[in-house]
Amino acid sequence: MADTTRSSETPRAERRDLLLWFSVLAGPFAWALTEQLSYMLTPTACWTGRHVILHLVPLSTLLIVLAGALVARGRWKRQPAEGSTETGYPEDSRVRFMALAGFWLCVSFALAILAMEIPNLVLRACD
Repeated sequence: MADTTRSSETPRAERRDLLLWFSVLAGPFAWALTEQLSYMLTPTACWTGRHVILHLVPLSTLLIVLAGALVARGRWKRQPAEGSTETGYPEDSRVRFMALAGFWLCVSFALAILAMEIPNLVLRACD
């Protein structure tokens, strides 16, 4: 009977871990995606004369970063107010650390993506 209860808790823990990893990796993934798509689409934007494409890439990847930050903030807010060392659950400290790290990684990579958009606004892509 104890086995049945334990097996039903395992998928929830795995889903929670996947959400935590998504929040940690969303920022770096979105930044790398912005970098690659910007380089790939620059010749197309020059050839067609539609530079809007180069502005849509950072905007769309910022949505990925925003989703990661919201997931991280949500996981952090669901943690108990007292510290995990006081309650004796190391699982809570790992969740809290990953949630905070994911949130701040998303914030820092969002700033990096916005910084990468500045040359698109100031310079011409075809020059």
